[in-house]
Amino acid sequence: AAMALGACGDAALAEAVGEAVGRAVKSLGFNWDFAPVLDVNNNPANPVIAERSFSEDPAEVTRLAGAWMRGALRAGVACCVKHFPGHGDTHVDSHRDLPIVDKPLAELQALEFVPFHALRAEAPAMMTAHIVYPQLDPEHPATLSRKVLGGLLRDAWGYDGVVITDSLVMKAIHDRYGHDRAAVLALQAGADMVMALGTQDEQLAAIRAIQRAQASGDLGAEKLAKANARLDRLAARYPVRHADYAPAQHERDDDLMHRAWAAGLTTRGTAPVLRRDHRLRVFTQRAVPSDGVSEAGLPGVQVAELFGGFASVDMVELDALAELDWSTIPRDGRLNVVVSNHRDRYDTRAKAWRADLHVVLWNPYQAL
Repeated sequence: AAMALGACGDAALAEAVGEAVGRAVKSLGFNWDFAPVLDVNNNPANPVIAERSFSEDPAEVTRLAGAWMRGALRAGVACCVKHFPGHGDTHVDSHRDLPIVDKPLAELQALEFVPFHALRAEAPAMMTAHIVYPQLDPEHPATLSRKVLGGLLRDAWGYDGVVITDSLVMKAIHDRYGHDRAAVLALQAGADMVMALGTQDEQLAAIRAIQRAQASGDLGAEKLAKANARLDRLAARYPVRHADYAPAQHERDDDLMHRAWAAGLTTRGTAPVLRRDHRLRVFTQRAVPSDGVSEAGLPGVQVAELFGGFASVDMVELDALAELDWSTIPRDGRLNVVVSNHRDRYDTRAKAWRADLHVVLWNPYQAL
């Protein structure tokens, strides 16, 4: 994860990982990766960014994400930085509702904008955020805002790469504007491409709405020609060509990923030294399905395998760790170990009790 690379702080490692990811993507026949995330993770309560961000420091995000992107580009894969102009300081997941980031312009310029502005000349594409920034446009989310995409990104910053929307099926957009209307509004605002997704009927509705807007003149021919030219330029620079993934290179990349994983391990406080004769009680969540943003978390059965060498392990698998009544946990000499394998934060009840050891496999803010 980007956050693990941020914990390392090693730009050369981030660049090597980006190149390895690019090789893997290229070997599957893809020419475009919607990464890296340039959001500054300055809000620990953010429900959707968390481990996807490189840092809470905009300069570190710029340094490490820029290195990762240069590696991927060198592998021949186009990158798409996201989520412009910044999704780090939200309490709402735009997959579920429309966030509002009401901050002074000076604060946005000093924080959220920094990585996007600094890397704009290197980024072949940018993805928009379904967020309202009242200081930029009080009426429209960035994805649908001429002031944000046209006025700020294109005119003020001079960005001439591809602009693509985030998914139009996300509730922040879909529930307020509808698939078809949102597609037209995004192109009018300055996007070159809409991420339609959804059902076949929804995608066809978006296509027909764009065709009607083009026929009526609501979408001008010049704007569409510029959008097509940008997309053609990206496709020509990063053609779709299958690249063989030599077994020896694959093995080296696997080793690199293991080294990056190990380098990102972080400890907080003094952890107990576990011995094989220790009696453990391990709490974890039974299943963590994919949420449409991240992959599925490590299931409870695999968590159990991590402790297979201990003499006595009492595994407690729960449907949701948040439902655990912390006050009922026995104090019977067993070491209590919590293994959090999901993104969600624990509620205030958990702060009154600490496990002997907390192994955080996803969102490290759970340990704070």
